[in-house]
Parts: sequence; C-alpha cells; structure tokens
Amino acid sequence: MCIGNTTPPPPPVAPPPPPAPPTRDDPEMTAAQRSTRRRNILARGRAPTLLTGGQGVTEEANLGIRNLLGG
Repeated sequence: MCIGNTTPPPPPVAPPPPPAPPTRDDPEMTAAQRSTRRRNILARGRAPTLLTGGQGVTEEANLGIRNLLGG
C-alpha cells in the first residue's frame, strides 16, 4: 500500500518555438555581410597590390621604339 498522494506530477511545459531564421533581405543581414566583407578587405592590406617581390624588377625595361614626339 502506498501512503500519500497517488496522482502523477503534471508534464513539463514545452519550450517556446525558436525565432524565424533571418532572410537575405533583412537589413541586419546585409549590414553584417558588408561589415564582414570590409573587414576581410582591410585584413588583406596592400599585399594584393604588390606586383614584384622584395628584389624589385630585375629585368631590362621594355621602352619600345622611339618616335618623333617621345624624343
């Protein structure tokens, strides 16, 4: 025999549904994408603009053919 309350406890309350995922047209998403892109560009620095190594250009310059206006 059982002494005391024989009713089972109530079931736990269900958690609220998760928020809807952001869409591409969401202003916060576009601002975050711009910010990330800008940070990546600034992180690269000036290295992509360098066309030579530390030694510089070691080849002979191609000056072309002289003409009357060029001297």
